[in-house]
Order: sequence, then C-alpha cells, then structure tokens
Amino acid sequence: MKTLLKNGRIVDGSGSEPYFADILIEDDRIKQISTDIQEEADEIIDCSGLVVSPGFIDVHSHNDWFAARKDNDRFFSPFLEQGITTQVTGNCGFSPFGYDKDTQNKGLLGSGLFSLCHIDGDTSTLPAFAAAIKSLPLNIVPLYGHMSARIGVCGYDSRELTEDELRHTEDILEQALRDGAAGISFGLMYEPDRYAPYEELRRAAAICAKHGKILTVHIRANSAASTSYNPPVGGRAHNLRAQDEMVQLIRDTGVKLQNSHLIFVGEKSWKTVDESLSIINELNKEGFSYKYDSYSLTYGASVITVVLPTWFLSLPKEKRGSRLAKIRLAFEIGLTKRVLGFNFNDIVITWIAKGHEALIGKTVVQIAKEWGVSELDAYIRLVELSEGKGRVLMHRYLTDEIILRLMKDPNCYFMTDAWIEEEGKQNPACFLCFPLFLKIARDNGLALKDMIHRMTGMAAERFMIKERGLLKEGYYADITVFDEKKIGPGKSEDGRPEGINIVIVNGAVVVNNGTFTGKNSDGRLLLQKEE
Repeated sequence: MKTLLKNGRIVDGSGSEPYFADILIEDDRIKQISTDIQEEADEIIDCSGLVVSPGFIDVHSHNDWFAARKDNDRFFSPFLEQGITTQVTGNCGFSPFGYDKDTQNKGLLGSGLFSLCHIDGDTSTLPAFAAAIKSLPLNIVPLYGHMSARIGVCGYDSRELTEDELRHTEDILEQALRDGAAGISFGLMYEPDRYAPYEELRRAAAICAKHGKILTVHIRANSAASTSYNPPVGGRAHNLRAQDEMVQLIRDTGVKLQNSHLIFVGEKSWKTVDESLSIINELNKEGFSYKYDSYSLTYGASVITVVLPTWFLSLPKEKRGSRLAKIRLAFEIGLTKRVLGFNFNDIVITWIAKGHEALIGKTVVQIAKEWGVSELDAYIRLVELSEGKGRVLMHRYLTDEIILRLMKDPNCYFMTDAWIEEEGKQNPACFLCFPLFLKIARDNGLALKDMIHRMTGMAAERFMIKERGLLKEGYYADITVFDEKKIGPGKSEDGRPEGINIVIVNGAVVVNNGTFTGKNSDGRLLLQKEE
C-alpha cells in the first residue's frame, strides 16, 4: 500500500525550518521525502495550504487502562482526532499490569481512578497485558506504575513494606522493565504510594536508573499548602518541598526524572513558579536530567479524595465519621484553603454514582447549598456516596499566563493527562488539548517549528521511542496534517477541535477530514525490551 502526500508544508519535528515537499508512504514507513514525487500511489492526498508534521506524542496518558477492552476505539478516537498518534501510558503510579496474579487486592488496582473490571483475562505481567490487547487505534508506550505491585502485596495499607515484601515488589518492577516497560512511575498523592517512605522510592528509582529508563512522578504536592504534609500549612511551600524530594532522588540515584503535570494549584501557589522552574533549570545545568510536562488548560481531572490528608485516608472507615476526626479535618482543610487560595467552589463534580446524575457539573459549594449543609459536610458525603471513587475537575491549577510561560520553557513537554470516562461529564482535554497548545502558540507568536518539536521529536527522544517523532525517510509513518490558521478548540460544548485534517498511524489513514475513520487496529504497543 502506497500513500502520497502532495504539496505540504513540512514541519519535520526536529526543530528545523519548515519546507515544502511531498511524502511517499509505503506500508507503515516513510519511503521518500522530496519535491514533486511522481511515483504512482494507491492514494494521493493533496496537502496544499496545510502543515504536515509527525503525529503528536502525548507524554502523559492513562489510556493503557482501556487498551485491552473490546470497545477501546471510543476511548482513543478523541485523541486521534486532536492529532495524537502515540501516548506514553502508565503514569502517576497506575498501570494495569505488574502485580501478583493471585492477589486478593485486584479490585483496588487503579486506586479508584481506573479499574480492570471491564478487561477479560490476565494482565498481571506486561507480556500478559500485551496478549490481552486485540487491537489498538494508536501507539502506546507503557510505563510501569509503582503502585500496582504495592497494591498486590498490601492493598491500601499505610504501613511500610517488610524487607521481603519490598524485594518482591522490586522483582516485579525489574521484570516489567526487562519485558519492555519504558520506565517507572510514582503517584505520591494517591493511595498507596503516598504511604511509601523515601527509602522505598529511592530503591525503585535506583533500579530504574540501572536500566537506563525514565522515572515519571506525580509529586506529593502541587500547591504551596497541602494535606500531604503535617502540618498542612507552614514552612517551605509544599510544592517546592515536593520538588526537593525529586532533587534528592535524582542526586541519590542519577535517574532521568520527569515531573508529571507541573501545576500550581491555588492562587497563593502561583508565586512559586519562579523558584520551581529555577530548581529544574539548575539541576539540568549540573548535568542531571530533570524535565516536566504540562497541559494547555487551567484545570485537570482527578479523584475526589485527592485533597484529603493522609491521616484521614488511613483511618478505618468507621472512625472517619467521629467528631474528633471531623473537627481536625475541618480545621486542616479550612486552614489549607485560606493559605492556598483554593476552595470548594473550584471542585466540579463529573461523576459520583448511579442515581446521582443530577450532581454532575455542579461545584461542591452549589451542592452544599442544595443540601443545606456545610461545604465540608457536603464534600465528605460526596466522598462516601462515591465510595471514594468520585471524579472531579479541579480548577485554579494554572493561569493562562503560567501556561504560556511553561510553553516557552525548553524543559517543558506537552501532554493531556485525560481519559474518556464511562459516565458523566468528560474532561475537555480529551478533545482539544494539543490543538489548544497550537492555538496559544499562534496567538502569541511562538514558532510553530519549536512547538511541533516539543510534541514530536523532542518527546520521542525523551521517552526513547525509536524511529518515530520525525518526518524522516525510513521512519514509521505517524503523521498529522493540519491547517495552522484554523487549528484550535471547536465551537461544540466539549471543544472538539477544528483544523485537523488527516491523521496517519503506521501508514494507515485513521482520521479523515477531522473524523475518526473507525479503523482501530493500526496502533501498536511499543515495547523497549532488554536483551
């Protein structure tokens, strides 16, 4: 099968200046890039007036949780329609593989955000997970989520692992890396990684460094004050303290570290941007590898329990409703809100449970007024109704000014951190995140070649994705064709993008005229196996 793209403006992903040329694709690879290619092709696509770039690489995704599902195209098609051809999955400590097959804690995997309940068969190892995937609409690069082995061993227990348990989880982790995982991820604001002591993290990071792979980390705090620390306010800004922990990990192990979704939650946290970026910049100047990723939106999706303190989550459920626990919780959250510049009006419900659909789209403040209770009581009730699995959109993560500043920073990579929910309100990042990046760049005079480099060639190099990320002869034909003048969020309620014309995955056209074609078997699981 040969496909010929004619007369496109080539932005090749390397950061080089654009140029005009044709691209000939044969089967799954780029055969030739040249002006006025005359070779016959099965399909000829006129790209006059359009940009032809490598397919976008989303460096922070959770779509591995949907990869082995029979109906997986509905979870991937919105990302294809925004030009994404490859997603790095397994972030924030979550992965659907890498646990004891006979564990009694399988239902806890995903920590309330994700679940294996819709997947048939075994996914306990990376080879088993790979075998469970019957088709993929796009490419995924799997990381190993550190929490999977820990949950398999002790569920959400807040205790330290015994030495035997620790060695067992490390054996699982190391096997996942040998089997082809691109690296390891931590989720230090989620159960149970939030309970992991530094030494457990250091040992896992050292294993990652030994294998020469990347460590991605959802750090303990993304705000100047947080319930991840005790006391929840005071002293050095907590997001900076969380970054200090990353600096120590890097210095102690030499691991290549990616700070997942660098955000600054609450207006009082926005003044820490300078120091945060300085920490990252200085460590890179010393020769270490410390980078980060960001979204193009000022809010993001999370699980409803994410703002609860560790001590409260570690209490038995019957003790969480005690008067003493509620008094302490009210004091800590109230103090945190004042210090942080973030409140319950910034938490929007996207899903609680069946029978409570009327809550979708409302803030905790609105619900509290409807119920005639305090905001904290409403919040705790929402947690209980959802059994801790409620979904929310958290606002005041960033400002438009901070997003632009991060986009200009050479240490920043682009991502969505979004997934299609089974039910309820969807995160708009599923539909518009990468087109919005390009609109912001266009509106603010940022060079297209630099933005495309961030989301293609630079991302492929960072995550060691071979023969992708560039428009180069011999490379795989992952290609996005778009209208630079039109690209951006559309006018529909969910912001489905405009300006994306053609998306090609491994040589196959999977998006035509901006719409998914229904072809869901051209993507691949990209493993980095060790000899």
